[in-house]
Amino acid sequence: EKYCRYHRDHGHDTEECRQLKNQIEDLIRKGHLRKYVDRDASQGWREQRREEAPRQQEERQEQQQPRVPHSKRLKTGGDEEVITFSEADYEGVRLPHDDPMVVTLLVELFTMKRILIDSGSSADILYKHAFDQLRIPADQLKPVKTPLVGFTCETIHPLGSINLSVVAGTAPCTQVEMTFLVVDTPSPYNAIVGRPGLNLLEA
Repeated sequence: EKYCRYHRDHGHDTEECRQLKNQIEDLIRKGHLRKYVDRDASQGWREQRREEAPRQQEERQEQQQPRVPHSKRLKTGGDEEVITFSEADYEGVRLPHDDPMVVTLLVELFTMKRILIDSGSSADILYKHAFDQLRIPADQLKPVKTPLVGFTCETIHPLGSINLSVVAGTAPCTQVEMTFLVVDTPSPYNAIVGRPGLNLLEA
């Protein structure tokens, strides 16, 4: 029931958000919020900050740890790979472009192509034609009562949800368990990875 307007996500209230407080304090230190800060209060705030500094340093270190439990992540190799894009990636692309981002992932050890990355989607979607090819019995689907509503206001009732192992990238790769809603509707894609999946992948 808790909602953070800063992160636009559930899990904690805006008033409890450490990252938001750190951002505000950083802006105050840089002098951007002078007209909102009482000088006497800011003196007390500085003294309080000195007392809290060791504890906040510990909290920051905790926040920097991976959000996904280690049991759900598979690292093959040393350091995490840095993903960058260069001029070579533009080869064959006519600019400017508004092409969708479509990737290939390993889903339950099957190479699944044509997966749309959609940061506007609040759910990870698996289309029935792709689900059928995974040869998973339909009785493994968990019932879902909440319908999906698209931007055209079309309502779709999922056939159910299922947890599937997903491997992203090449070595060092990342393995997570995503919860997909299975829907029976036409689509040029096999699946959609939305915000929940992107968060799991730390993408």
